[in-house]
Amino acid sequence: MPTVALVSRKGGCGKSTLATNIAAHFARGGLPVTLGDLDHQQSMRVWLKRRPSAAPAIAGWVGDVAGNVRPLGVSHLVLDTPGGLHGLALAKVAMVADAILIPVSGSVFDREAASDCWAELRAHPRVVSGRCQVAAIGMRLDRRTQAEEIASDWAASIGLTWLCSLRSSQVYVRAVENGLSIFDMPPSVTTIDREQWDPLIAWLTTQGFVQAAPEPARAPTVATVSPLVAAGNDAFAAPALQVVATSPALAARTPHVPPEVVAAEARGFARFVPRFLRPKS
Repeated sequence: MPTVALVSRKGGCGKSTLATNIAAHFARGGLPVTLGDLDHQQSMRVWLKRRPSAAPAIAGWVGDVAGNVRPLGVSHLVLDTPGGLHGLALAKVAMVADAILIPVSGSVFDREAASDCWAELRAHPRVVSGRCQVAAIGMRLDRRTQAEEIASDWAASIGLTWLCSLRSSQVYVRAVENGLSIFDMPPSVTTIDREQWDPLIAWLTTQGFVQAAPEPARAPTVATVSPLVAAGNDAFAAPALQVVATSPALAARTPHVPPEVVAAEARGFARFVPRFLRPKS
């Protein structure tokens, strides 16, 4: 069960924002995602209640760091955890998570809290073995200042992977108010924010949470039309007339049709071909 957890010792750093948007991105990709809430405030339940019925479905689950931190029988779990997570509770989350994201705001208090959390996580056996990957995300960092550079340099100094930073935007506020994510809103409104998410989505893809985009389809096999068909169809009686076959294997399985039937069907079909499809004389 792929599980990504949002963890931070400090409250108000953007865990819930990350959790809702990651879950919505999974859902829009057709994945059966569950949004788990281990925080006593249960912000995820509030967001899910506001989510429109027409939006891609996201299941909800409420757990407890003192008990069960992962439901059974679900796929693609996104866990929002409470602030101040440490010790046994943090170890339990690391035991079930395949990836942990640590949101970090621009203050020194955030960086110190994240440093302590990372120091504890990096000693966990699943993190040491690479079975649980950990990375940091900058939250509400103003690119007009040096906040992002300071934060990324800090992450490098302690050996913590830095993925990207997300700006402070009213788009996120409006999305939360309506039970939405930036991925549910029109791209024309969220272009900048989606671009900022690209490194995070790419990282989740490498971790196996999101399937990579399929390779472009191969050019279809082109087969020349039989002279009998061309002869029976004045509209297509051009040299180099071609039709498209899906593959040589499929073409080989096509049942044989008598030439006179093909010619008759071609003459009938020609009467229904739009003029703009016919070759110029």
